[in-house]
Amino acid sequence: MVTSALRSQATPTPLLNRVTLALGALFLVTTAYLTLQQMVTRSTRSIGGDALSVEALKQLQPGERAEAAQEAQSALARNTLNSGALLDLSRIAEANGEIDDAERLKLIAGQLRPRVAAVQAEAMEILLRRRDFDSVMGRLDGLIRAKPAQARDFFAVAAAISAEAEGSKAAARMLATSPPWRPQFFAYAIRDGAPGTAQRIVSDMRAMNVPVESSELVALIDSLLHKNDIDGAYAVWLSSLSEAELRDVRRVYDGNFSHPVRSLRFDWTVKSDAGLTFRLFPRNTASMDQTLQLDLRNFPGSFANLSQILRLKPGRYSLSGEARFEDFQSSAALVFRLYCIEGGKTRLLDDTATLPQSSQWIAFDKPLEVPGGGCPNQLLQLESETKLDTSQLTTGLVAIDAIKIDALPELAP
Repeated sequence: MVTSALRSQATPTPLLNRVTLALGALFLVTTAYLTLQQMVTRSTRSIGGDALSVEALKQLQPGERAEAAQEAQSALARNTLNSGALLDLSRIAEANGEIDDAERLKLIAGQLRPRVAAVQAEAMEILLRRRDFDSVMGRLDGLIRAKPAQARDFFAVAAAISAEAEGSKAAARMLATSPPWRPQFFAYAIRDGAPGTAQRIVSDMRAMNVPVESSELVALIDSLLHKNDIDGAYAVWLSSLSEAELRDVRRVYDGNFSHPVRSLRFDWTVKSDAGLTFRLFPRNTASMDQTLQLDLRNFPGSFANLSQILRLKPGRYSLSGEARFEDFQSSAALVFRLYCIEGGKTRLLDDTATLPQSSQWIAFDKPLEVPGGGCPNQLLQLESETKLDTSQLTTGLVAIDAIKIDALPELAP
């Protein structure tokens, strides 16, 4: 048989290699990604045998190619779902210079076998050249659902697509449908060196009015902070705010606790820990103003679980606020401390006096100074005044309100 002689000359091409080549023709994406060789190697079990080689087919006489086509058509007649036969026919058409017919047959094969990566590689290469990114993402969705254990490999393809503006929008539209693999894709993009991809998709989702999960935002922000890209992290946070929230972007964000606590680093961030719960609660029965209540029940060791990253310019400031305690028992009082963030590390600038442990609201006020040079970002943190070991427990309720930072006039020379 002609086809039997030719099959041994075919060399399987990994899905990611095929997609990368197609992407490279479009927008120069040439980064090497994880290979999908093991997954996409064509076998008789997956698509009915190794595919014919186009180059080998071109070496045949027209009559020999016609014989090969007849064999493939016979196989397709015996089984109309034989995607391998369809791919053989597509290669014969390509060898004959019938490119439109070759592409049509590959796309039909892809429709017949939506969960076979080797078949989808053929279809996606065509769709990428046509810039039909939505169809590519749809096919990736089917593959990821069918082969969750190999999802990372398909995520690499989706990330490559998202390097192009229209590809990113297509990825955002797919993620807007909340596929079951959405959290894993964001985690992959952020952990594996493509936070820019995640950032671009998040921006596209917000432009489409698609909700972005706080867990997705905090993972992206933390990744940028880890790279010491505080400006990028701040931009992501700002873009996540509503118009009402943007109005409360001041030296301290939402010092009156009017908005949900999302723990996105540049807003109020509560670090989860054993023995700690929190809630927003009205200041009193006659007021709609909210306060933040931290409920500690046998909290072990030092407390340093409430913070916010600030972006104060060099100068003199006054940090003020109000605090109230109920049944507070601890070996250490609580203070607000201001740190300078430098190169991913923190350096103490100053702190308040210990907060008065009164069951009534007590105001506090502390002058602070941010030095010029090397301290463009700061960390405001509520924490234990002295270090405690885990055997020392803290119990009680701590409420805070009206936290703000005001500028003070410069001292006379």
